[in-house]
Amino acid sequence: MDIIVSIMDIVPNKNLQRAESVQGQSRRMESSLLSLAERLKRARKRRGWSQDETARLLQVSIVTYRKMEKADPGTAIGTWVAVLSLLGMLGDLDNLLLYDRDYQGATLEQSLRTRRRSRGVSPDDLADRL
Repeated sequence: MDIIVSIMDIVPNKNLQRAESVQGQSRRMESSLLSLAERLKRARKRRGWSQDETARLLQVSIVTYRKMEKADPGTAIGTWVAVLSLLGMLGDLDNLLLYDRDYQGATLEQSLRTRRRSRGVSPDDLADRL
């Protein structure tokens, strides 16, 4: 078994690397959601609203609202949009997924173009393959 472990240490396991990457992303997403929930709670308190009052204003159950403040990932995105509207921050949503700020997508797109050119594959050829 020691030999297998040492071989696994030497030879990179792509599945393991992928799993570690997914775990890292999961932790970052959880951290972002916790931070968002905390900011929601502070915004509510800043306005002097109770959880019950905020839920009523949002037209959601108190259970749903409490889940938002506890960073439950199952909360519908529409509920988050409604809370942004209620708090007067709906305009902030317009800054999400902006094409010109999609640096990762731009890098991947450029990489695909480079690979297509080096292989001599035209966009029409790719479309035919789909």
